[in-house]
Amino acid sequence: MLQPCTTAKVAPIKSRSVPGTFFPVAAAVLLALASPASATVAWTININTNNVITVTNSPYNAVGDGSTDNTLAISNAIVQANKGGNTNGLYGGTVRIPAPGTFLCGPLTLMNNVNIQIESGATLKMLPVNFFTNYPPQSGNGLTYPDFFYAKSATNLMISGAGTIDGQGLQWWTNSTVSGSRPYMIYFNGSCKRVLIQDVTVQNPPKMHFVFKSSANGNITFSNVTINTTDSRANQCDGIDLVGTNILIVNCTINSGDDNLALGSSSASAYTADVLVTNCAFGVGHGVSIGSNTFGAVSNLTVINCTFDGTDYGIRMKSNDNTSGGSGQGGIAQNLNYYNLGMTNILYGAIVIYSYYDSSAGGQFGTPTGVTPYFASTQAVDVTSVPVWRNITISNLNATVVNGGVPGIIWGRMEVPVTNITLSHVNITASKPFDIYNASGIQFIDCQITPPARSNTFQLFNAQVIVSNSVPTSTLFTFDGLSTNVAGSALNGSALTFYNAQASLKNTNLFDDGPLTLSASTLTVSNNLTLFPATVLNYALGTNAATVAVKGNLALGGTNHIAAGAGFTNGTYTLLTYTGSLSGSLPTLGTVPAGYDYAYDTGTAGQVKLIVTLPAPPAPTNLTASGTNLQINLKWNSVVGATSYNLKRGTINNGPYPTLFNGLTTTNYADVNVTNAVSYYYVVSAIASGESTNSLQANATSLPSNQPTNIVLQTGSGQIQLSWPQSHLGWRLQIQTNSLNSGLWTNWATVPNSTNLISTNIVINPANGVVFLRLVYP
Repeated sequence: MLQPCTTAKVAPIKSRSVPGTFFPVAAAVLLALASPASATVAWTININTNNVITVTNSPYNAVGDGSTDNTLAISNAIVQANKGGNTNGLYGGTVRIPAPGTFLCGPLTLMNNVNIQIESGATLKMLPVNFFTNYPPQSGNGLTYPDFFYAKSATNLMISGAGTIDGQGLQWWTNSTVSGSRPYMIYFNGSCKRVLIQDVTVQNPPKMHFVFKSSANGNITFSNVTINTTDSRANQCDGIDLVGTNILIVNCTINSGDDNLALGSSSASAYTADVLVTNCAFGVGHGVSIGSNTFGAVSNLTVINCTFDGTDYGIRMKSNDNTSGGSGQGGIAQNLNYYNLGMTNILYGAIVIYSYYDSSAGGQFGTPTGVTPYFASTQAVDVTSVPVWRNITISNLNATVVNGGVPGIIWGRMEVPVTNITLSHVNITASKPFDIYNASGIQFIDCQITPPARSNTFQLFNAQVIVSNSVPTSTLFTFDGLSTNVAGSALNGSALTFYNAQASLKNTNLFDDGPLTLSASTLTVSNNLTLFPATVLNYALGTNAATVAVKGNLALGGTNHIAAGAGFTNGTYTLLTYTGSLSGSLPTLGTVPAGYDYAYDTGTAGQVKLIVTLPAPPAPTNLTASGTNLQINLKWNSVVGATSYNLKRGTINNGPYPTLFNGLTTTNYADVNVTNAVSYYYVVSAIASGESTNSLQANATSLPSNQPTNIVLQTGSGQIQLSWPQSHLGWRLQIQTNSLNSGLWTNWATVPNSTNLISTNIVINPANGVVFLRLVYP
């Protein structure tokens, strides 16, 4: 029989990242959630189905009358089934407990390649407690009374059928003589491999229902199993106690007197890894638990598509330091994943992770529903083998907690905080706040924690908490912590980070020196706020406001770091508001986006603003000017960041320079509004957020046409009227008054100031004889 690993869909986890070096969103952690972490793989049971032994047949002759002791009959059948031949590679055989009937039985030792099949309508019932006075102690567990089913280092085992195994536990639970030596119902010891429990119902055990106690156990599958013990007196009756690897629990219903499912060991060598729990329903019991013993590491667990109804807890992790002498021994539990869980009527807590299992102050032992920040701050430090909880993901969980329970508590040791827990799309309604003590990297992504009206959402001590929403939301998260700092403690403050969130803080001692990080979020402080010299505030500024709103006096100080959020540009940003007085010194500016100038503005009452401006660009370089006919051509080098240029022109060396043209978007210009033979002087400036200084000056003169032209002559009133085209302004008018006998083209004289003319008059003097006139290119 092939046992496949169940495939399940995992809802996507969304995170918002904000540019900047100081926002530690654990992107790598979030990306790792695309698939379940457990690495369970398929395996095959190889039991010979052709060898079936019915216990009521001869020579076994078991009787299902509810009073006959069938121990010997069923034991002999197990021995015979184990001897079954090899058929097509299948070994051993099946011991069949037929229906109808109730078969009383004492301790059974399971053997290799044997399937105990209890048919629907049949019950295999453990002998009443008084019968066990005749049995020797079972060497496997050291108890006075032997376990009902026992296997040690066996392989290829199966318990199946839709029948029932009943331990008659009430006699054990209520009999003080034997209660301290209660045996397990079904115990797999040593190295048991390839174990399949399928379809069977198990109920009312003396102690635990199913127990696996060695990491050498491997390839274990529970499929469609019902554990049905609901009596409140069935204490320490865990549903399934697991130590081993490659474990699948699928389509099971578990009601038990203690932990519905428990993982972990007191032995450092007995680790548990690669466990997949899927499509299971948990009822009466303490939930899915790790601990109290975690000295043997637990890793790579996935719980997916499961329901919890009326359990004491949902997700539960409990342990203690190893020197406490109490109920827990601490070790590492990591890479734990919980997806798509529905919880209703949870009594004490939907999510419970704590490293002080023996803490009994205020009745806290085992049920940490009233732990205060102050109590968490008073716990002793122990550096010896403490619990380690890390790399935990909880996604798509909906829960209601009743009876004064907490939505959750994450309570790490002071010396070893809980680290790296991501809660995504977690919605919990409860009557108390969510407690987070001695923990770092705790992320709430698109979550809704709903306490009663006017109650805080979270209570913190020495915690680093990130609240992130995919889009800005009006949902308010309220926080509280210590009312006064603990003298001499460096652990008073908590680091808070908000993305697209609205938050309110009751006690400013909660974050003390911070850091506090805001992106598209507002944190309201309900009393006075003092920013100490060591306080760090991180802002991601942009389109959406990031503001601390103080309902009281504000004392400035500390350091502000600025990152560019969505829509960041030059402008005015309100960092803090206050309703009382303002004192202290302006915070130091730490890291900031490059390319801007920054200045604080406290000129508006009740506000501390940051003015972000773009600096003036540098002046353009390499301005050149060259003249042609009625035109001067200009060009210059571009300026990085400039949006336009202003060109200025004057007719006096070194200015002034009236503006010629504003808003040029190119780095060249042809000035045609010029007069030939006039010198012009130019400068250019660059425009970004402001205007640069002027460039170095360049000058040029427009030149007249160099093509010959005619002089237009008119006479009248004793004068000769001369004119020539505008394009020849700048040519020199020359005159020759020599007689013809002296020869032409000699003794030419320039008419004074004629280069600035395009027309002039010459008086006719008959005594001069012949007059010659010409234009000469300058």
